[in-house]
Amino acid sequence: MTRRSATAAASAVLAALAALAAAQVELVPGPGADLTQAKCVVCHEMEHVVRVRQSRAEWEDTMQRMVKRGAPLTPDEIRIITDYLATYYNREGPSAEAQAASAQAAAAQAQADPVTQLLNRNACLGCHSLEKQVIGPAFRDVAARYKADAAAPAVLAKKLKEGGQGAWGQVPMPPNPDLTDPDAKLLVEWVLTR
Repeated sequence: MTRRSATAAASAVLAALAALAAAQVELVPGPGADLTQAKCVVCHEMEHVVRVRQSRAEWEDTMQRMVKRGAPLTPDEIRIITDYLATYYNREGPSAEAQAASAQAAAAQAQADPVTQLLNRNACLGCHSLEKQVIGPAFRDVAARYKADAAAPAVLAKKLKEGGQGAWGQVPMPPNPDLTDPDAKLLVEWVLTR
């Protein structure tokens, strides 16, 4: 397989993942749901993750296996995701306290700022973070690179919708074709002010 065909194949896979992310099942709202969605959807359909009901020890083991396979997770992220999955996707189902926390989280998410909602809905945080490179560049690095470029907002909004490759390495960014122009503009404005 040539480098070009490997890159094209990787791009196709990431595009398919992005399309699947848009059609994913909704996680039970709760502390850690957004992080779980963002990190797991990079490699899995959420349906695959949530149909499994495991004990805490089994979720801990699963998380360690994902890290060994290359999942880009910090120890804190592992703890948060494990806590979330062990609370809401265990064999017995969520406890009454977890259900109450879920209701509170759903209410908070409904009132979350629009940028946070867009970042979560489009799984942006699966590949990006504010301060450090994950799979894609840190938002602060993007802002620094494009701070003096007047054309950056339009170029970046187009890249969000159509995907891209090469500006930050060979790992392609999948397209987000369902992202509206106003939402793309809002995300780009937010990134460029980091």
